[in-house]
Amino acid sequence: MTDMNCVDQPLYLMIYRDIRGDIESGVLPSGVKLPSIRECAEERGVSVGTIRHVYSLLSQDGLVVQLRGRGTFVSSPLEKMDAGSRKDKALAAIDRMIEEMSFLGFTTREAQIFFELRLRQMEDITRPVRVAVVAATSEERSIIAQSLEAIRIAGTFRIPFDDVMSHPGRLSSGYDLIVAPDRLYKELKLLVPEHMPLMPVVLELSRVSIAECMSIPKHVTLGVLTVSTGFADVLQTACERYLLEPLQIRRARFGDPEVTRHFVDQVDVVALAPDYENLIDPREMVLIQEFMDRGKFFIRTEFACDRGSMLYINDAVEQYFRDLRESLQP
Repeated sequence: MTDMNCVDQPLYLMIYRDIRGDIESGVLPSGVKLPSIRECAEERGVSVGTIRHVYSLLSQDGLVVQLRGRGTFVSSPLEKMDAGSRKDKALAAIDRMIEEMSFLGFTTREAQIFFELRLRQMEDITRPVRVAVVAATSEERSIIAQSLEAIRIAGTFRIPFDDVMSHPGRLSSGYDLIVAPDRLYKELKLLVPEHMPLMPVVLELSRVSIAECMSIPKHVTLGVLTVSTGFADVLQTACERYLLEPLQIRRARFGDPEVTRHFVDQVDVVALAPDYENLIDPREMVLIQEFMDRGKFFIRTEFACDRGSMLYINDAVEQYFRDLRESLQP
């Protein structure tokens, strides 16, 4: 039975306490894999952003471990080891190393040089391939970065296209590969160093979003609500491709809760930008939820990189990863 004191609690906090209780009681034992963020959101009927926040809180509390490309797992006793104990063990290991280096005749300074050299080599051997995701809008950067999460050995860095235009040199070092929407390929090709691989991607609507677009009733007004002004063209074009007949379309962007409220009131159906939950002000998130609760017709659009682009990028990342390791072998 639901505790009456929980009625006014934020939804994310109720879910957090629910999962935490299962972990602490042993219902979810050490090592068990939790549902993916999307699966958990669907099971509980909440947004992906809400579950992402819950998992983040559980991770901060040391209750779960999030492993890129593998999922979220309940922490084991070893992972919960007292921080002081781990520090003592680390210092003891360093002391043993210094004693051995001294026995071999090396000075403290020489030991430091060798240690730093080995650390740099280990970092290069174990680090993921650094992929710069360059796009003009926050939505496109989010879509591409989330698609690349499936490539375990890739680490993504989101970079606004305007930043590259202002400072082209920022792509010259620090990144191994560059991924960008195909519509920016020609412009970026003129800016990036010749040795830097530049891979274009095509963004596609998910099947669920396509089906929702096709289900929009005739003779209604469709509102396109995005985080970035530039993404409105991308979203409108994608939706129009699957409408059963041309509709009156209006556009607006998040940023002002009152403007957003007025806009949503004036249209019949609202197509929301992908990942909007993580890109907008919490006040506007509450506003959208209020409209949903009142039965407003929303389409939560989802995009992803097309399969051909992903295969191309995956092959390039794996090849770079192999080449890097081979070049560092003694």
